[in-house]
Amino acid sequence: MSPLLPALRALCSFEAVSELPACDLDELAGVLVAHGLAPLASWHCEQTRLGAGLPDRFREGLLGHYTGTVNDNVLRLVTLRNALKDVAEVPVVLLDGAAYVDWLYPHMAWRPVSDLRLAVRGADGRRFADGLQRGGMKLVRTGHQGRTAVFADGPMELALQEGLWAGAAEDDALYTRATPAKAFGPLAGRPAPEEALLCAVGDLGQAALWAPLIRYLDLRELLRLPLDAGAVKARAASLGLSRALYGAALLTPFFFPEVADAAASVRPALGALERAAVEQVADGARDPGRLRHLRGAEAAARMLISPA
Repeated sequence: MSPLLPALRALCSFEAVSELPACDLDELAGVLVAHGLAPLASWHCEQTRLGAGLPDRFREGLLGHYTGTVNDNVLRLVTLRNALKDVAEVPVVLLDGAAYVDWLYPHMAWRPVSDLRLAVRGADGRRFADGLQRGGMKLVRTGHQGRTAVFADGPMELALQEGLWAGAAEDDALYTRATPAKAFGPLAGRPAPEEALLCAVGDLGQAALWAPLIRYLDLRELLRLPLDAGAVKARAASLGLSRALYGAALLTPFFFPEVADAAASVRPALGALERAAVEQVADGARDPGRLRHLRGAEAAARMLISPA
């Protein structure tokens, strides 16, 4: 186990912790930044007693990421709201950080919104694109036979997809089971917990499970919600996500043992050889301090884990 993992677990808690497990603070700071966890860690340092015993250099470095995330999140969410005003008549589903930040996280600064992503039905794509462009956003590129598109407003990009992950076919349940998100428009929604979990797993699958820990923190919080585990496993099987779901359900409780039971409930059954291959990939993703992987190994892992 990585010597940083106990400290990372402590700083990923949504509750105050009494002390930080011993570790190399310089190495820890770099890993927190690389994994998108610096804002949450900064909250522990500045708002709880934990920070009293930590060096100023460590705290001040994290504080810059906290304030930067607050400002960036506000800018991105305001940009998204303004863009959706021009397409208010089109149903959309918020994805990724835009969906999670005020749903799974108690404080907006704890989860960087990062890229803005939305799901839009294929039949609504042209109408949505025309509305965005009338509002001043420009089409940058399309992909996956037209199932994805990226628009930009200066440096800010807005990515569209039809399914549970970029390039996936349109998924009806993603839209019909969405929960209203009225702050973003009358027809805006966020995924139901089961679809949100499958979206997160699809993203991890495309990354061959080698993803920033903030992605596994998202999964930790999704696994804490009431879920229909049988439906999740059945949908994963039909979508070619079983390997990715198996790997995600191994790694999430490895990083965050408090959701071990919930993760076990959604872990699908795989054949012995398939299970061993996925477990080997998952083993390579257990060290949060390992920020780079051999290109050939990553390509092979992606071939195994990526959604079919």
